[in-house]
Amino acid sequence: MFLHKILKLLTISLATIAAAAATPSAAQQVVGQCNDLSRGQSFVFYSNYYAHQIGNPGNGGFTRRDPSFMTFLQLPAVNPMINAYFIGWDGSLIEITRGLGWQVIGGCQFNSNFVQQNPFSTVYSPPALASNIIVQTPVGERPLPQAFATQFNERPYGVPMITTEQRAIQCYQSSAGNRRAFGDCMVKAMAGTRERAVYECAQQGADEQALAFCMVGALGGSKERQIAQTLSACQQQFGNDYSQYPLCLASANVDQDTGRLLQCVQQQSSRGDVSVLGTAMCYGAGRLDMNTETQIAVQCAVTTGGEPMAFAGCAGGQLTAMELNKCFTQGVGGSGCFGPNNTIVQAFQSAGTALGQQFGPNNDLVRNWNNAVNDLRYGPGPNNDVVKVFRNVGNEMRNAPQNVADAVSRVVPKIRIKW
Repeated sequence: MFLHKILKLLTISLATIAAAAATPSAAQQVVGQCNDLSRGQSFVFYSNYYAHQIGNPGNGGFTRRDPSFMTFLQLPAVNPMINAYFIGWDGSLIEITRGLGWQVIGGCQFNSNFVQQNPFSTVYSPPALASNIIVQTPVGERPLPQAFATQFNERPYGVPMITTEQRAIQCYQSSAGNRRAFGDCMVKAMAGTRERAVYECAQQGADEQALAFCMVGALGGSKERQIAQTLSACQQQFGNDYSQYPLCLASANVDQDTGRLLQCVQQQSSRGDVSVLGTAMCYGAGRLDMNTETQIAVQCAVTTGGEPMAFAGCAGGQLTAMELNKCFTQGVGGSGCFGPNNTIVQAFQSAGTALGQQFGPNNDLVRNWNNAVNDLRYGPGPNNDVVKVFRNVGNEMRNAPQNVADAVSRVVPKIRIKW
């Protein structure tokens, strides 16, 4: 009975709201007026966000919050993606026309309780970087945000980039000996799903703003991918002229996270320091996959511009870089690169020996490591459990003696912490 009463009250409330929103009635209060000085006309606004021209009530409709958050309200328009009208956060009446941009054409006065503040007006602040938490890249050490300090102290190792002899042969044959095509094929064979998406963002050769949008989509879930696609489409239309982004989103069905991401990038752009890490921290690093592998991949993608061989060598480690280059000097498979006894396998075996000498051959972690080494020839890939063993054992032994740490660090990518 109690539930029935709640449902009945909810039904009545919804019906009341719908009826109130249908038209500007006596129940709705006038909350303000806008004056269009360019055309000599004025509009009255009601508390239900309905507006109409004074003296011409047929010219009206419901306003809505600007999904870009570049302005406060979006007014109804015939062609909102071509020419539309907005009310700025400061009360200015704005006309935005595709190609011509943003023009203030008048002003508005509202009751104080109707006007709202932009929740993202100061959403961006530069992240504090930790000089001792770094990724080693082809252009030097890249510091990471201080906010990640504890995370990388506990888990500095990522997933190594390795693949099979058969896959390497296939890549070499399909690339017809072209280094870039071969490297691209190998990265896609060795990198994890999100790391590969990060790499592909960098390959687009876009500027920092487009790269930031793409990277959030690569590091996030399905929601972030949709947001990134929406804003990337706006970026393709309007470049970095953010004054026209309200037109791009005028008919979009998006939530406020789209506006948040746009504001994150726009505010960085106004400072001239757009970065993937700054965008991630501003949007919300907790919503993105910012683990060790992806952090290494992001830094390597940004610094190499997505050049395949350089990215693989950066994200996969020095031994992976050496092995890839060996493919063009000693051939692929057999006694050449990625053969059954290649230098990467030898290094993993050496690390297993160092682990055994320190902890004993019957230690569970040591056995897991050596079993994984023996399984390398059977088809490791980025999501293969064999590959993940190396990461997990490395993180378990992060405080091991220096000789063991050095042996593991040679074969498993690591975010380095300098003390």
